[in-house]
Amino acid sequence: MTHSPDRSPERDDDDALIERALPLLPEIGKLLYAAVSRHPVAAGLSLPQIKAMGHLSLHGRRSVGEIAHGLGVSLPSASELVERLVERGLAERGTNPADRRQVLVWLTPEAERFKTKLRSLRRAQLRAALDRLEPAERPVFVRSLEALVAALRPEPDATPAVMSNVIDRVADASVR
Repeated sequence: MTHSPDRSPERDDDDALIERALPLLPEIGKLLYAAVSRHPVAAGLSLPQIKAMGHLSLHGRRSVGEIAHGLGVSLPSASELVERLVERGLAERGTNPADRRQVLVWLTPEAERFKTKLRSLRRAQLRAALDRLEPAERPVFVRSLEALVAALRPEPDATPAVMSNVIDRVADASVR
């Protein structure tokens, strides 16, 4: 592989790895969602609804604004997601006892049962994936996933504008 004088060969190697990895990320998401969407317990639920339930499962009672922020969607979108979950009996709403102006959302017992089934399904998916790897590759696989999550997670004090500037700078540098 040839490289420009102002770029290192390692940078060119990284670029090749990035090109190999780019199509894998959406493929992973599609494969994980496909298995969930085919499961009878998820019948009729959209991916955003499943994500909203996952967020509530992980974080407990939340306001619609907190759900929107956690999912990276607009407030109207989060409100619509919550409405659909409430209609299906998977979430409930009520006033915050500490601030009666605020409405909180939480999962119903039915949604908690769904969460347990979903976790079992995810475990089965990971078990099947690990079974296809050599035993020595398995810890490397998990460490790689942990490293990817850590690398993609924004800094705690990074605002969306700061993150956008960082992404723009990285994108501009990769074009050179």
